[in-house]
Amino acid sequence: MTSVIEAKNGMRELSAKAKAVTEDASLTPAQQMDRLDALQADLKKFSDVIAVDEKAKLLMAGGESAPEAKGPEANAVVKSLGAQVTDSAAYKSFVGRGSSIANIDLKTNMTEGIIPAYSGGSGNAGQLLTPQFLPGIVPLKFQPLTVADLISQGSTSAASISYVIESAFNDTTAAVSEGAAAPQLDLTLARRQDNVTTIANSSKQTRELIEDAEAFQSYLENRMTFGLQRKEEAELLNATGPAPDLVGILGRSGLATAVVTSAGLTAVKIMEGIFNQITALRSVSFVEPDAIVINPTDWQTVRLGKDSQGQYYAGGPFTGAYGNAGPSNVYNLWGFRVVVTSAIAQGTVLVGGFQECAQLFRRQGINLEMTNSDGTDFTSRIVTLLATERLALTVPRPAGFGKVTLTA
Repeated sequence: MTSVIEAKNGMRELSAKAKAVTEDASLTPAQQMDRLDALQADLKKFSDVIAVDEKAKLLMAGGESAPEAKGPEANAVVKSLGAQVTDSAAYKSFVGRGSSIANIDLKTNMTEGIIPAYSGGSGNAGQLLTPQFLPGIVPLKFQPLTVADLISQGSTSAASISYVIESAFNDTTAAVSEGAAAPQLDLTLARRQDNVTTIANSSKQTRELIEDAEAFQSYLENRMTFGLQRKEEAELLNATGPAPDLVGILGRSGLATAVVTSAGLTAVKIMEGIFNQITALRSVSFVEPDAIVINPTDWQTVRLGKDSQGQYYAGGPFTGAYGNAGPSNVYNLWGFRVVVTSAIAQGTVLVGGFQECAQLFRRQGINLEMTNSDGTDFTSRIVTLLATERLALTVPRPAGFGKVTLTA
């Protein structure tokens, strides 16, 4: 019998298959309709399983006589990551009925610290005073994640992505005399393959923390999920393979020739070096860039650049560029979006057509699993959490990206 989790996974796979059918330009409308009809039976089977589960939950909660939700809460359908976990049937079964494993599929896009010894203050009376407790957790701060947002997104149900690119084209077209042979074009095609990789982390927590739903939600949202996304950011930019690592943009062969600035780093040299690479991408790769990725320290050099009159090129602390009214345009250079991130090394700037020349395929969203059956976890009242995501990066036009190397 199909489980609810299997039914939901099946629904997602059907969605990916249906999208692939509708986007397949090689199929006629009639062929597309035939293939979509073939998916209809599985769709009904999975829908029925989910509907039965939802009906059972409704009846166990008091039946259809339960009052309807009123106000804006009635329309709230989007839950936080942690709320999805703590509201799920698998989680409630895990906590309330001692189930040994919980598999929870999250639909979006934390360690427990040691409790300090209580001290109410000095003297005998101080021990009787209860300290004020501030609810919530104050998280550490990290670099905002932005690189994945630059790249076009897709989904896949396969374990790898294979595609064919035109790797070389020697255009020998010429004017010819009457009766002379026409020159032959040289065209080279190459197949490339990028594998789906898995990014994961795990954590062991006490059952007491798991039972504290509020702390558990905060933990999930602020640490395990962020850890996956943080590693994803580094992989997309810098990874060089081999498997299980991705091959990131900077690790690809075939990038445009790097532009190297002359010694003596200044704001002007950085800005001119970036524009030189923009021109190279336009004139050699015939790609229009859409973003610039730069390290915060190098961006500081640009932002603090001044002309001979002591005026900031990009505007001062309180005014726009060259004293004009309005705020400074902080994240824009030569009319292109600037992404400032420590994920790229100081001294390297990446310029490229991210939307046109790369695509990120996600095999599945973030998946969380919990179990107390790992080693001695059961007798120690410990729960192991595992968070995973699967994705692949394709770069069909590596020549649409180019580095600028900054020379000190």
